Amino acid sequence: MAQRKTERKNLQGEETRTRILEKTMRLVAVHGYAGTSLSMVRRACNVSASSIYWHYSGKEELVAAALEHAYRSQAQRLPNWLDTPPSSSRANDLYSQLMHSPNGEGEMGYWRVGLQLALTKPEEPVPARDRFLQIRAEGIEWTADWWERTLPENMPQRREAARLMGNFTVAERESSFLKLRGPRTTDTARLTKMVAAALDAVAAQLVTLAETSNLTPSTPTPPQMTLVACAEDAESGREAILRATQEVIGQSGYDGVSIAKVCERAGLPASSLYWSFKDKDELLSTVISNACAGWKQLREKEFALPPGEHWAEQVRTFILPSLKGTEHGQGAVPMSLLLLLQRAEHVHAGRNELEGVLQETFEATVDWFCALLGPASVPLRRHAQDVAICLFRLLDGMLIGRRVVEQFYDPQLLATLISNAIVQIAQRGAQAA
Repeated sequence: MAQRKTERKNLQGEETRTRILEKTMRLVAVHGYAGTSLSMVRRACNVSASSIYWHYSGKEELVAAALEHAYRSQAQRLPNWLDTPPSSSRANDLYSQLMHSPNGEGEMGYWRVGLQLALTKPEEPVPARDRFLQIRAEGIEWTADWWERTLPENMPQRREAARLMGNFTVAERESSFLKLRGPRTTDTARLTKMVAAALDAVAAQLVTLAETSNLTPSTPTPPQMTLVACAEDAESGREAILRATQEVIGQSGYDGVSIAKVCERAGLPASSLYWSFKDKDELLSTVISNACAGWKQLREKEFALPPGEHWAEQVRTFILPSLKGTEHGQGAVPMSLLLLLQRAEHVHAGRNELEGVLQETFEATVDWFCALLGPASVPLRRHAQDVAICLFRLLDGMLIGRRVVEQFYDPQLLATLISNAIVQIAQRGAQAA
């Protein structure tokens, strides 16, 4: 029997709605939330404006629905971690789960969009941002359910420890959206096995620390978008414009920057901006370069301690300022995280500049691990590279988490957990290497 006319219309309407949602998510992934308009969606879908407004009241509702659609579509295809019964090795179970998880460049593109929104602090509510934060919190909770069943039943603060491990696991996955430091030939399976071992080592520490340490998150002092001033930034008008640009980026992302917004926030006429900068591109380039300088200052440490029992403390000293967000230049961290998540062409040069800074830090860290672990050899350097990647995965993931949610964990606790885990996996693998 022929399909009824109303059924065909409903099917066509659903197909149109799905196409609108999928095209919207692709556009936002490239152009950002502020840089995507309904007219862009209309042209990409080849539909009329009325077709979009038939389904959604405006851009805010559309982007939130697009993010929800991407999340639900992926969730239907992925197995639930809790469906797999535990074995005798938690690290092996975790490795298997991580290997089957989607990476940051494939099905998880919507998560990148959500992180960009979550890292901004808009003045008005953004439905897509709020929905992503809910989705992220749900992900942490069910990951915590997986961890809880691996912890001792009589352990103090068992649920709190499981929830902390849920944050660690989600944070490690989120760090894959940033530029991966290290050689492109890194063996994914070998690195994932090391990451699983590091997370397992963190969980093992919590069994003891739960006896004496508070494992619940608290509300830290919010990091300020501190201006990283260069020597030539002597004119107060120029400094005000740079600071205002950072604040606009902090609220709306790089795609939300406009000359009008910057001048309004700085309380200066547009002529003041053009006195110091040729155009918006030069303004953004200066802000990005200053952020790179601040990040480099934050991460640039002299690894001077000799090999021995003190090097775990040296790792902790290296990562603690970033986690605390109190050292000079720390305002560059949220700026840099937002930049690394961007895929828009107009920030391509700035992103490359920042990635170069990160690569320099990575190479220095690898050299330091090599010096500590033993005589130089190709297998040892490969092992040191994996250890360094693992360190930055955990650290950068936690830097994202600290700026996404209002309440987060004690930086001293996180630095201790990460440094001890890194030392353990580094020493464990050095002999084999």
